[in-house]
Amino acid sequence: IDGQGTIRYNFNADRDLSAKLSRTSLFAFVNHELASGAQSFSELMIYNANTNTRRHPSARLGAVAKFVVGKENYYNPFGPVGSPNRLPASVIPNVPAEGLDLEMDWYRFAELPRIVDNDGWVYRVLQGFRGSRGAWDWETAALFSRATREDVTRNRISNTAMTEALRDPTPAAYNPFAGGVNSNLERTLIDVRRDNEMDLFLVDVKLSNATLFDLPAGPVGFVAGAEFRREAFEDDRDPRLDGTIVFTDRRGVTFPYISDVANSSPTSDSKGDRNVTSLFGEFHVPLLRNVELQAALRFENFSDVGDTVVGKLAGGWRPFDALLLRASWSEAFRVPNLVTLNESLVARQNTRSDHTCTYASDNGGDPDERVIDCSYGMQRTAQGSAELVPETSENASIGIVIEPSDNLTLMFDYWTIEKDVTIGLLGEENHTIVDLLRRLTHGGDNCGALQGNPAVVRDPASELPAEEAAIYVAAGLCPAGRVIRINDRYRNLDTRTLEGLDAALEFEVDSDIGTVRFRYVASFLRKFEQEPGGVAGELAAAKDTGMLPADFPIRGFEDLVQRNGNQKVKRNMSLFWRNGPLGASVSNVTIGKVYQALTAGNDRHSWWLPPMSTWNATLDYYWDSDLFDTRIRLGGRNLADERAPLARGYFGFSSDIHSDYGRSFYLDLRLTRR
Repeated sequence: IDGQGTIRYNFNADRDLSAKLSRTSLFAFVNHELASGAQSFSELMIYNANTNTRRHPSARLGAVAKFVVGKENYYNPFGPVGSPNRLPASVIPNVPAEGLDLEMDWYRFAELPRIVDNDGWVYRVLQGFRGSRGAWDWETAALFSRATREDVTRNRISNTAMTEALRDPTPAAYNPFAGGVNSNLERTLIDVRRDNEMDLFLVDVKLSNATLFDLPAGPVGFVAGAEFRREAFEDDRDPRLDGTIVFTDRRGVTFPYISDVANSSPTSDSKGDRNVTSLFGEFHVPLLRNVELQAALRFENFSDVGDTVVGKLAGGWRPFDALLLRASWSEAFRVPNLVTLNESLVARQNTRSDHTCTYASDNGGDPDERVIDCSYGMQRTAQGSAELVPETSENASIGIVIEPSDNLTLMFDYWTIEKDVTIGLLGEENHTIVDLLRRLTHGGDNCGALQGNPAVVRDPASELPAEEAAIYVAAGLCPAGRVIRINDRYRNLDTRTLEGLDAALEFEVDSDIGTVRFRYVASFLRKFEQEPGGVAGELAAAKDTGMLPADFPIRGFEDLVQRNGNQKVKRNMSLFWRNGPLGASVSNVTIGKVYQALTAGNDRHSWWLPPMSTWNATLDYYWDSDLFDTRIRLGGRNLADERAPLARGYFGFSSDIHSDYGRSFYLDLRLTRR
């Protein structure tokens, strides 16, 4: 029961935090010296992983269509007069003789959990050759890899079968009033499959020369290479999800906006492939005795998104042995992945705030939303876009390495990253704010000529109740129907800027009690901003001028430090000890505080998650034999049994940042052939 007295379903009553997992890996490496002096090397790998997971039972996505218990349903207490389970007239005096249909809302089929079985395979074959000719070393190889995954979810509900079961006049009908006991749910159960395959074929060649030519400070090193690779994927969804088996609800809504699986949005099959050709070269140049320079260039041609060229410059200066100053500048790119480019129409149900509605309620006399409900279920449809271009970034760093003695090292690095045309989705709520801006610009007159945000598809405004339409008019807006769906395509959006500082300390000492190594690494995120551009920039400008309310969030375009998982501070510490056959370690990981941005109606605030620190330890014993080097290890994770901070998430914590497995111990035996 929540703080408002509402009884809520316990999602964790029969749900796994972590899947049951079994893995098998087989490797084979074959190296052979050829008569020419070259070396042949081969690799073979087969990997299999099987998981089994229990998840919370299915519910109905009622924002698009709702189940209806027909008046003829055998168990309907409001059925026609004479039906076996109709309540007496003294209890339901105003129910007509022909009975009533009952609409099911927020209903969960709690009889059985969903059970997910996943079977994944990876096959990898590599054949290569390497050798030398004069001052040149060369290497070439060909690789083929295939990954497949079969995912089957059991105890799902067919919308078609459930609709039939709710209209059945016999005792075999589904009984939603049975409290999960003998409800006849089994007649509606189905298995839902998803089959994936990804292939990679690659051929490359590399040439290197450590003494391409000599400078006064030493020889210049050089490496160059070329690569061709082909990538392909196929995502085959269940026939009840991809439109092969179609369900149409009572309002006429059908694929691609609704599937035949309860609690699953429709998803079409997808596939795609690309060819990539790469060329790269790199020089290592000793400018002076204590100054070294690295310069590199890489060209890549993608068959689907064009060409890109990036470069890198890095240098180091050691004024004396105990001090190294280093700096680097580089460009980078990230191409749209095959799914982002080729994904067919995907629809997802979410509960979101309609900010056009919120503006009307705030300014039309309904600030508490007693007449209008502005947070409700709406559908997001997304699909790939062939118009996407690669993300690009510039990275720079400057650092110092101090080595006052042979066993002590201190390192400090300051870095910045600026990434342009970041790929993403504008987001449902941002789209409703764009719609609001168009409506504010148009005003409240001549509503027939209004052109809102074309990505926001609404019910006709004429279907609004008169009291709701009046609130829009009072706010100076043309009435707006409820959002049915938002068409949100992937696009190149905005600029991200990151800035941070890394620090590390390493210490090692040998003594009569053994060798001790200590390492401490800390990362400090000083800046993480996403600057709005395009449509988002238009929204930001409208907020600056006061046309849009200052408290309306333009999501994702702000200071992101400590927000939703971008911790400002992260520290790692480890201490190792080894003396003969005995070894031990202690380590600590600390994640700094972050906050989640929460929205509840018009009450927008932040929920801070405190820092989390976990301690781990191991104890090892080593011994040798004629055949094997053997190590046995006893280890403990999260020795203090630290629990993840309370947060909004499936299990009450933020799984993107923290884990909540508690204290655990393990025993590991490793044999290495001598």
